[in-house]
Amino acid sequence: MNNVKVILCGALLAASSGVNAANLVVNGGFEADTISGAYEQLAAVTGWTSDGVFEIQRGSDFGGWPQFNTAYEGQQYLELNSTNLTSIWQDLGTTTGQLYNLSFAYSGRSDTPGQLNSALEIYWGGTQLLSTSVTYHSDWVEYHFTNLLATSNSTTLKFTSIEPQNAPSYGSFLDGVVVTAVPEPSTFGMLGLGIAVMAYLGRRQRQHNLC
Repeated sequence: MNNVKVILCGALLAASSGVNAANLVVNGGFEADTISGAYEQLAAVTGWTSDGVFEIQRGSDFGGWPQFNTAYEGQQYLELNSTNLTSIWQDLGTTTGQLYNLSFAYSGRSDTPGQLNSALEIYWGGTQLLSTSVTYHSDWVEYHFTNLLATSNSTTLKFTSIEPQNAPSYGSFLDGVVVTAVPEPSTFGMLGLGIAVMAYLGRRQRQHNLC
């Protein structure tokens, strides 16, 4: 009986690891390049490529500008448009034919001149998923995309800032970028079966203890 339990526990761990899939995005929270001040412009940021200058901001509760945001997660986030309207992207290692989920947090900047809105385009493997606009006082807005198909073993995830064109150095904020593989249906089946069997064994053990 104990051997059966050990085997089933291993199956449950394997199934649960499939359900709680790892984030494919490197440095999705922009924490890998630690800065010491309220903000810092960087030529390079771990995991990401940009057609402009990177700017990392510290959350307002961790030494950042008090009028700006707290970080969506961790202590830091990315400001797009450090000196101009910019794009950032990352090539993800994907599996052809696999489905993926994407989530991230986006925010406007509170001191944009004339209270101009910020706007962003999101691309998955060259296909535009969304063009979205947020107000200067939006705080963090969460975005979620499900069942995105990978058509190759490398998929480019890209964020392109398109506003405010009249104040292009006033960047909007990005944080918490996560891409995970959608679990195969068989994974859920294995997990459900394992839980059912473990519950059955637990009842058998309790009945045995009562005898």
